Amino acid sequence: MMTALSSGTATVQQHHDNNAEQRRNLGTISGVYLPSLQSILGVILFLRLTHITSQAGIVYTTLLLLISTASTILTWSSLSAIVTNGDIKSGGPYYIISRTLGVDIGCSLGLLYYIGNTLSGSLFVLGAVEAVQHSIRAYYARWGYGFSGHIFPYDVQITSLAIVAAMTGSIHVGGGRYVTVLSNFFLGVTALSILFMFLGCIFFIAGWHTGSLQEYDRSFHENTWSRYEPDPYTGVLPDIYSCLALIYPSVTGLLSGMAKADQLKNPRKSIPTGMFWAIVTSSAIYLMVTWLFGMSISNRTLKVDKFVTASVSFPHELPVRIGVVMTCFGLVLGTLATAPALIAAVAADEVLPFLSFLRPRYEGDKTRALWFTSAIIGLATLPGSLDHISPFVTIFYLLMYSGVNAATCISGYVRPPGFRPTFRYFHWSVSFVGFVWCMGLAFLISWLGTFCSVLSFVLMGAYIKKSRRLAATGMKWGTLGSAVRYNIVSSALNSLAKSASAVPTEVTLSMSEEGRQLNNSIISAEDVSVLSSNVGGGVTDITPEEVAHLHSSHSDFHAKNWRPQILTIVDVDANGNPTNLRTLSLASQLQQAGKGINMVIAIIDQSSTAMAASVASVVEDICGGTTSQDDDNSDVSGLSRSERWRNEEESLSASSSGMDHYDTIKLIKRSKALLMLQMKREGMDGFAEVSTTDGKFFEAVWSAVIHTGLGPLSPNSILLSLPSFLKFEGNRSGDSYCLHRKSRTEAENYLRTINGILNLGKAVILFKSSPSYPQNGDIIPDRGTIDIWWIVHDGGLLLLLPFLLSKHAVWLGAGDGTRKKNRLRRKTIGAKLRLFAVTTSPRENAVKLQKAVTEHLERVRIQADVTVVEDLARTDIARYMRDEMSVDDIPSRDIMTNSRDETMRDKMGMSRPNNPVASLRKDGISTQHMTLGEVFASDCDEDGPSNFTHSDDGIQAASKLNEMVRRESRDANLVVTNLPFIRKDHDSEEYFKFLHTACKGIDNVMLVRGSGAEVITAYA
Repeated sequence: MMTALSSGTATVQQHHDNNAEQRRNLGTISGVYLPSLQSILGVILFLRLTHITSQAGIVYTTLLLLISTASTILTWSSLSAIVTNGDIKSGGPYYIISRTLGVDIGCSLGLLYYIGNTLSGSLFVLGAVEAVQHSIRAYYARWGYGFSGHIFPYDVQITSLAIVAAMTGSIHVGGGRYVTVLSNFFLGVTALSILFMFLGCIFFIAGWHTGSLQEYDRSFHENTWSRYEPDPYTGVLPDIYSCLALIYPSVTGLLSGMAKADQLKNPRKSIPTGMFWAIVTSSAIYLMVTWLFGMSISNRTLKVDKFVTASVSFPHELPVRIGVVMTCFGLVLGTLATAPALIAAVAADEVLPFLSFLRPRYEGDKTRALWFTSAIIGLATLPGSLDHISPFVTIFYLLMYSGVNAATCISGYVRPPGFRPTFRYFHWSVSFVGFVWCMGLAFLISWLGTFCSVLSFVLMGAYIKKSRRLAATGMKWGTLGSAVRYNIVSSALNSLAKSASAVPTEVTLSMSEEGRQLNNSIISAEDVSVLSSNVGGGVTDITPEEVAHLHSSHSDFHAKNWRPQILTIVDVDANGNPTNLRTLSLASQLQQAGKGINMVIAIIDQSSTAMAASVASVVEDICGGTTSQDDDNSDVSGLSRSERWRNEEESLSASSSGMDHYDTIKLIKRSKALLMLQMKREGMDGFAEVSTTDGKFFEAVWSAVIHTGLGPLSPNSILLSLPSFLKFEGNRSGDSYCLHRKSRTEAENYLRTINGILNLGKAVILFKSSPSYPQNGDIIPDRGTIDIWWIVHDGGLLLLLPFLLSKHAVWLGAGDGTRKKNRLRRKTIGAKLRLFAVTTSPRENAVKLQKAVTEHLERVRIQADVTVVEDLARTDIARYMRDEMSVDDIPSRDIMTNSRDETMRDKMGMSRPNNPVASLRKDGISTQHMTLGEVFASDCDEDGPSNFTHSDDGIQAASKLNEMVRRESRDANLVVTNLPFIRKDHDSEEYFKFLHTACKGIDNVMLVRGSGAEVITAYA
């Protein structure tokens, strides 16, 4: 029954996926380029560009066009980074921006875009009315009659309201489907109108055609420079800033190419490409019109006849006059089709309580939003002239562009791990220039209007934050603010650590020698750690769920802002010398690439410390107390040296060896100095501490995990070296191993250490290193190779850590010596990642699994070569890598509930909740301990063989895994795979046998076990 229910749910999911796949059928030209071009080539081109040319002159008009185009190019770079940084669904620009930049910024920018878009609709309506008025006036003038164009008072306003009502009613009755059908027709009309006016102007210059103009209207070089005069219709004297406000709405159709993002085959490629070429094409057309009409028609004609593009058109002016009106109608329909969807999406997200009345009642409902939008468009037409509307349109769009550039600049500079745009030409400095550029243009046009708008924007953001806190909607998108605050705090703490971590040049001990200079010989001791511990109580009885609930420090700290905050446990010998130093290399690389906090702690065995620190003084005292070197080795007290040594040894063991012991403090200081020196050599920012224990190593580690850090800057990942003190010996039969008696106790304590860390809700990273692992300053001849052996899903840490490592400079290779190419290489390539997806059941379909994993990597913007490994399908590898609570263990009623919920949503037409953390969730069940076949539903349709070959001790599975890794990853610099799961009844010898067998003969292995909080989201 369980299988049937799972198959049914999978069928429903497949049905939704097929429908989504069918909707994604638009290419770059039809989905992005043409819609953007249609929005840009609007009313300003036909009715205002020639008039602006007559006032500002050809030179300054060209400059204004280039300034406006530059702002769109800079914003295009930021938008391209956003759209290539996550999964794109319905909702257009608002969805993409809000999910990437967070709810506060995203909704505020979304409202700015909505207001600018609706005001653009008013601009198009007034443009259509004005085109009709100019046409009627031109015909009356041709017949010798004077006509102002006004039939009755307020005729422009009444006509505009009637047009808006008619357009809204047509969309309400017919739906928005015909808008898409007619969009290509309207674009064709626009293209023909542009062609006719170009031909007419060229023929007018040649003297072959005059249209409705006269010969005296032909004049060359009258419009080269500015000649400002009052507008013959409004009486207003323009200036360069008013001309900029009037011309800028002509380039604000940039975001129209993002409206159909959910219908594109490849939105990450189509949107940047389509928007760029739309900008280039439209800019070329605007410049050609400026120079062609400005160089051939008299200044007076361009000022009086604002519709001169139709007056000179060839073969007749009527197609252009009608075409411009139809173009404006098409743009109004486009606005009424997209703007209500945007405001409905904002209302559906429930972030603004005062917009709750616009919330869709069912899937696709936009009725209230449609009439609300039409009301705003109608109210904005009441001034009666597009000259009065265009400055407000310009300011809102410029502020919206400024906000996008500012947020993207901050994201690019802070570089949270979730911000991984694949757009190769993005850099945060370009976004910064775009922010300054757009904000400067807004203040130049109207400093008062811009100031009021910015103030409204800030107040809106504060209102959104407060309303969301009061509403407690439960939606967590992650905010850019939390990432910025994290970066500020972590940078400040790292700077404080640098200023406070001056390594002393000399450290002395209470030994016979005067003191030692810190040198390489002190640090070069390796693998001499003896960590004896006793069995004691701990935190192993706390369930992971309880601890995870208690340690969810910040409810608004989203998974996409997760960073590796690593607590590295460094091994030291009895004298405090750090060993296994490659662990620090790994920690340094993760900290530098992940921009997190690094905390390093060394724990010294306290009993060994006391003996090591005092043995010199004891020996000196015993030897100095003899009366003669020729006696029978007895002192004045009559005790022999051997008897006195036994007494002193017992006294040392019984004496205090804690922090009140001066020699212990000196040894801790020396060990910390050595540790800080090694961190400096690795280029590591972070904090170092040295602690002591009386033999209970696991309790010292637990205490460090609990008490290290500050609030949200507490460690979330614990890095330890795979212990080298676990010595195995083979029996005569050959392949089986058993632990030494002393190592068995150490293994039990070490296993308790790891289990306690996992119960505390932290991720665990065990690292087995060799001298081949690259350190700070090493150069790999070619870029390094990191192999990921993905067996079970741990939430995302197994993918995220190798991705961060791959971006570190150590792994990029020597390069080709060209600085520019090396910078590009460092940004776009990184180390080579190879992912080996392991099938754990013969029923899993390798082809489906490879396709699903490849698509998942594409969604999370991680480039890796995917290979499916089927050789482990008949072993019990999954039993050792996953939790006891697998999918098969979940009660059937949970599956039934989730399946029923999905079915009801499908029948009602409701959309599924857009939760990025659930991007790898199946029927609402956590996938933290599911195999890849269960996560990606890669089982074959027909039942495959179910009899597995199991082994009692797991050696067969570990041996097979080791064989496959040594064969496929023999040239890899690092192998990353899952850390085997630790069960309550797990025998330490059996567990470390498995580890020893799996890692045998592999130089550098990183074993990862996530806590489930490290989720790679589909967007940043």
